[in-house]
Amino acid sequence: MDEACAISARSATLPHDVLMYVTAHGEVSTVETPMKPLSVDLTEVSRVTADLRTQAAAALESGVGEFARQIDRGVLFGTFSPSGETQAARNALWAALHRHYENAERQLALGRALATGLEKALANYTEADDLAAAALNLIDREIAAAAERAGHVGMRHRQGRGAHV
Repeated sequence: MDEACAISARSATLPHDVLMYVTAHGEVSTVETPMKPLSVDLTEVSRVTADLRTQAAAALESGVGEFARQIDRGVLFGTFSPSGETQAARNALWAALHRHYENAERQLALGRALATGLEKALANYTEADDLAAAALNLIDREIAAAAERAGHVGMRHRQGRGAHV
């Protein structure tokens, strides 16, 4: 039995969720088929992106700015205390507040980056969808033109004038 027949015969006995293919070395191999196609609601993704931008701008950005102004003034806790423990606690408090500010800045930057990434993904998806639609329209026009040419060829044959169009 030749290789093509062997593939057909074996694939008839495999479950429908298994894909059979020939490797680069000519070996026949199988793999489970990829997951089912995803369905993405672009309107919902767009809404989530807008909400993310709004929340980052309205809540987090203004809060981070206010916090930065407060931390720039320094920590007043224990300013006039001669105690070394109080000074150490003051320094630890300032370090914690500064770390909190840095974390908030990172969260804000990540929120913006996530929103930008989602916007790019939406734009790319829309562009790809538009390109696919344009390609399908082109294919439809080419098929229609080929069908029209085939109709002319058939008519010329019936008229006995040859197939040249």
